Amino acid sequence: MKIVVSGPLQCGKSSFIRHFDDKSLNVEAKARDNRYYTVGMDLGNVKLNGFDVFLFGTPGLLRFNVMRDVVVRGTDGIIFIFDAANPEKDEDAIIILNALRKAVPSETPIVYLANKQDIGGARHPEVVRSQNYLAEESVIFPTSTRTGENLEEALKFIVNQIYDNYSSLIEILKGYEDDIEGLSEKLDKDPIEMRDFLNNLEIKRFIELDRMKRSYKVKEGMKLLI
Repeated sequence: MKIVVSGPLQCGKSSFIRHFDDKSLNVEAKARDNRYYTVGMDLGNVKLNGFDVFLFGTPGLLRFNVMRDVVVRGTDGIIFIFDAANPEKDEDAIIILNALRKAVPSETPIVYLANKQDIGGARHPEVVRSQNYLAEESVIFPTSTRTGENLEEALKFIVNQIYDNYSSLIEILKGYEDDIEGLSEKLDKDPIEMRDFLNNLEIKRFIELDRMKRSYKVKEGMKLLI
């Protein structure tokens, strides 16, 4: 499962990923102000119920829009971080958020974080929602990547949203683990489409393919997430 973690500069994206994976990859560079900024991406991995969740962080600098477009491709969901302690970053945040929305299917789940709640004067999540015109039904967590407040809750929430999106497909997959031809007929896919479809599910770690036996198994974690 691929989840993109995005937001404006220095809002806590890399720290969010490091909270779950202290060995996460970060492609960064030192700027003239002697601070380090992500210029490529972050990549971390966390297991939920034995199921692999890959966290991809995007650069926060606006000029790295091409890299964000690359990273977001094929994502199953987005965790978008607002800097609750620095409202002046909201303008860049909305530019990035709107670009991400255009790049993914409309049904892609997005969960919002109002981060840096450990800092005095940080905005309440509902203030962040109102000031950035987020939909009433959107979910926004008050978080702190410094203290760990609500980070696990936010990740579990979006993983369950993603699972809900795939639940009907998973139920179908469970019924055809030893009958790929039957699955192909059920989904109305030709052999090439079926090959690409199963390869994609394997990359997402939804299934384990056995190419010798021409079968697959739905990952146990997918059955236990809810």
